[in-house]
Amino acid sequence: MKGLGVLWLVVFISLAGFGITTIPFPLVAEQMGASDFWKTFGGSGVFSLFQLLATPLWGRCSDAYGRKPILVLSLVGTVLAFVWLAYADSLTSLLLARAFGGIMSGNLAAAFAYATDVTDERNRAKGLGIVASAFGVGFALGPPIGGFLGTVDGVPSMHWPALASAALAAVALVGCALFLPESLPVESRKPFGARRPVAGTATETAPPARPSRSPLATLRSSPVLIGLIASSVMVAVAAGAMQSVYQFWGRDLFQFTLRDVGLQFMVFALLSAVGQAGLTGPLTRRFGERHLAIASIIGITVGLLLFATAVSPAMAWVAICIFGFSNGMFLPAVSSLVSFEAAADERGAVMGLYNASSSAGRIIGPALSGPVYFKFGPAAPFVLSAVLTVGGALLMARRARR
Repeated sequence: MKGLGVLWLVVFISLAGFGITTIPFPLVAEQMGASDFWKTFGGSGVFSLFQLLATPLWGRCSDAYGRKPILVLSLVGTVLAFVWLAYADSLTSLLLARAFGGIMSGNLAAAFAYATDVTDERNRAKGLGIVASAFGVGFALGPPIGGFLGTVDGVPSMHWPALASAALAAVALVGCALFLPESLPVESRKPFGARRPVAGTATETAPPARPSRSPLATLRSSPVLIGLIASSVMVAVAAGAMQSVYQFWGRDLFQFTLRDVGLQFMVFALLSAVGQAGLTGPLTRRFGERHLAIASIIGITVGLLLFATAVSPAMAWVAICIFGFSNGMFLPAVSSLVSFEAAADERGAVMGLYNASSSAGRIIGPALSGPVYFKFGPAAPFVLSAVLTVGGALLMARRARR
């Protein structure tokens, strides 16, 4: 699993920067006069929308040109996006900076494809869990920093959080450029328009070729892949709704400050990392990826219902712990299942499609959470999300029986 350590560091630093800016963003947008919709959608929703558009392209480019060039190029853009965010002086500028950052974040498809390149099938879930834990650890350290820096001036602000994020992204850029080896050999790459050999018709010199399939063609040919992606969308909607509305929920019900929210998101992310890196490997070997994914969705649903019925800060803490731990184990288990459904030279594109589907959920969640919260009350977004995750669990269980 050569290169996973450096890849982990690159993803960790990138996600720490994102976590720093996530905490103050909704309240800064509120100060700039955002509507109920833009309060929650303007940060994570806009980011995920443009990530959705860019992720399949970054993944496909990584199949054609290698993983490392794509990671380096996108990290350059990430630095620029955070600097722009630091100096945005209007709601429009703030949203455009977030959109550009979302485009650059599509490099996660290349990061996951890199992990599948350097692991075999037996260790793939473990390798993906290790890389995915960088999300948890990065997001664990980012929010408390964002909660602190976002209130340095006495009111919620993006200036210092965004500059700190830009500095971290620059460190990730240097680390990737200097220390990350390329994982995809030239002979395994698939240039745009290339044809792939057909099994059983190879000659002694070079095999004949057939047209390569698009990611959507691969998806249509695999009902299992359709089920996996649909389940991941439902879980992503729930996670996106929770994370985008939590600042308002905590402030309105329990008078949580940004620093309180940052600390709570840190615990949420640390428990996610524990589930991803510490337990995913042993549990998948014992129960299998699909059963672990089903159990994780059930835990996510329980956490959401606790948010909906919370009457004290203690209940909020319990909900955060259950939700974070379960959400952490879900991602690597489902990522591993998705990777098994694609050939080696299609994996980058398919993983890009999978990550794009998760981005779609993170678009829908913030788009719903703000209007639902401010119209129907604090419990409403969590009840709606729990209904969706129950659907995801039923769909996953149905595929498991088949």
